[in-house]
Amino acid sequence: MGLSQPGVARAVTGTALYLAVAALLGLGLGALLRSTAGAIAALFGVLFAVQLVVGFLPGSWADDVGKYVPATAGQAVTTVHPDPVSSLSPWTGLGVFCLYAAVLFGLAALRMRRGDV
Repeated sequence: MGLSQPGVARAVTGTALYLAVAALLGLGLGALLRSTAGAIAALFGVLFAVQLVVGFLPGSWADDVGKYVPATAGQAVTTVHPDPVSSLSPWTGLGVFCLYAAVLFGLAALRMRRGDV
């Protein structure tokens, strides 16, 4: 597939954006938890474990909730031909993923503002 094919340029750009937001998600977790090891473990938990747990939900719940899991939402922009049933639209998915990072940054800012008590 060439870069001029439909959806390829978006997938390439989206992959770079997904990785950048994943790094920001880790930064937000690190600032919130104030622990490098804790942030790495939490990031892997958020990106992988939540997706596994949602897979155990019954029937259509897994499909409905699974769309909004951080990893699945963010990865929607990285595919050339996204599945409209099991994932969000590409830019909506990236927006949801960015929203997770923004919420973590907000929580981290609140924690830093309160200081270490």
